Amino acid sequence: MSEHIDLSLALARHAVGVRFDELSQGTVASVKRSLVDAFGVALAAGTQGQVTAAFVDLARVSGSGPCRILGHKLSAAPAVAALVNGAMSHALDYEDTHDAGLVHPNGTALPAALAAAHLRGNVCGAEFITAMAVGADLTCRLGMTMGDDDTPRGWVIRPLLGTYGAVAAAGRLLGLDAPQMVEAFALAFSQVTCSKGFFGYSPSHMREIRDGLAAQAAITAVLLASRGVQCYDRPIEGDHGLFAMYTGGRFDAERLTRGLGHSWEVDKLSFKPWPSCRGTHPFVEAALTLREVHALQAHEIERVTVDVSATFGMLCTPAAQKQRPQTANDAKFSIPFTTAAALVHGHLSLADFSAEALTNPNVLALAQRFNCEVRSTGGLEDALRGTLRLTLRDGRTLAQVVDRPLGDPLRPMSDEQLLDKFIDCAGYAAEPLTREQAENAAAQIRALETAGDLSALDL
Repeated sequence: MSEHIDLSLALARHAVGVRFDELSQGTVASVKRSLVDAFGVALAAGTQGQVTAAFVDLARVSGSGPCRILGHKLSAAPAVAALVNGAMSHALDYEDTHDAGLVHPNGTALPAALAAAHLRGNVCGAEFITAMAVGADLTCRLGMTMGDDDTPRGWVIRPLLGTYGAVAAAGRLLGLDAPQMVEAFALAFSQVTCSKGFFGYSPSHMREIRDGLAAQAAITAVLLASRGVQCYDRPIEGDHGLFAMYTGGRFDAERLTRGLGHSWEVDKLSFKPWPSCRGTHPFVEAALTLREVHALQAHEIERVTVDVSATFGMLCTPAAQKQRPQTANDAKFSIPFTTAAALVHGHLSLADFSAEALTNPNVLALAQRFNCEVRSTGGLEDALRGTLRLTLRDGRTLAQVVDRPLGDPLRPMSDEQLLDKFIDCAGYAAEPLTREQAENAAAQIRALETAGDLSALDL
């Protein structure tokens, strides 16, 4: 008998039992910062996501329902809305991250929680904030407990951890009790999978849409569990649960539950100043710093060398694919492309991943001159440390080390910077928001705990 036999139930009891007044003011503020960021990124994906149109079309042909599609004058059934909004939430890889767990905790929790809130109706802002705190926190804790190796036997498990958090958020809003929450955890995880095969397949859209599939599974599981459907009573710690299947049963239950209900991982999230994989950010920041400090132009650079952690070595290989990415998504997961773009343009924005930008000859020529050195030691704590070295044509060598990229909790983006990001993203929406409209929407989110009904937030 496992010593962790009641872990799933303990987490479920926590998920359904937390009250808003148990959250500190700091945690409430952290959740609202994430919501401003997440709503903005999803709105931008309405036009910038490579396959967003396919998902919106699916919503149109699936019939109307009580749940809104973000940025579109459409409504759909809960599972469809969660799928579409979830696909938009992660489509641009621009949402917040939990660096210690290597997860995007709100990318799946938000679309599932929105679907639950729209379905139920009369959900106040305080309830929604609490649900999001619970869901995101669980995803972060699972990510930290998973450890560094999340691809055993060809599976990519870390992106699917958000399924559990999405169940916790949506299940709480729809009134599941603890045993039902456990069944919903199991029902959701039984629907999701993710093969590592897309890593080397450059046309793949899987990195973009994965959170939609997980959010759809979560809301479906919650609705089934609420109606008495059962699956498995130990979906996390059991003999055939999450950890048994993906880590050989090795996990630290104490780390998963340490400070549960008192210490919230949502207080420790990183926000992205640049719309690319977090693992590219040390090099983008280093590039922008060197360019500004030395008044550097890209044509002066002879060779570029980057020192990359083993965790993010995949952002350099295969070299030919990363130096000449064919899709925006592939470019966002390329250290050579993103760093070269920053060196050439002096910025890295959504526009730098357009179809035209991917063929920029100056960026591609510089990306060809990259040499990636991947460290063989170090774990998650060291994952985001990076060094950029530039060898110039005049013989000089310039170097910049970044230990914690901008956006880290110890180097946070300010509320003003997050507002500017929201305004910029909202301008890319299918129905673009003016600056005034975007500022008003952000103000509503920042005062969400006072809202009597979430429907007042019209996005």
